[in-house]
Parts: sequence; C-alpha cells; structure tokens
Amino acid sequence: MKKFTWNEETIDYFAELYDLNGWAHVSQRALAFVLDDCEVQDDETYQDLFGDLINKIEDKVNKEEYEWLEAKLQEKELD
Repeated sequence: MKKFTWNEETIDYFAELYDLNGWAHVSQRALAFVLDDCEVQDDETYQDLFGDLINKIEDKVNKEEYEWLEAKLQEKELD
C-alpha cells in the first residue's frame, strides 16, 4: 500500500471522531474528506489515499487505547 504524509491535525480530528461516533462514522467522513478535499497525483488513486488515511487513524486510535490500558494497569499495580 502506498504511504502518504497527512497533517497531524487531520489524524487527530478523525481519531477524536472515532471516540465520539465509532468506525462506521469515521470511515464515511474520511472517505468524504478524501473525495472532496484531496487531489490524486500521477499514479495515485482515491482508494490509495483513503486506505492510508484509515490506517493512520487506526494506528492513532490503537496507540491511545494502548496507552490508556497501560495507565490503568499501572494504577492497579499501585493499589
């Protein structure tokens, strides 16, 4: 899969949207963003952009959830 550079604020926005509304809503909004606000270059496709954006959002969400779990486990160990 092709890799793209995304504005960190864009990734944060969709990660926060996930917290509020779940993956179905995020994927719809991310697809609308890619189709409406992005332009493909040379050999790129909108599917490439969408797939990479969703992967970056998922990585961010998973990292945040992992950090939350780690913090809870550390709290429990201190009790």
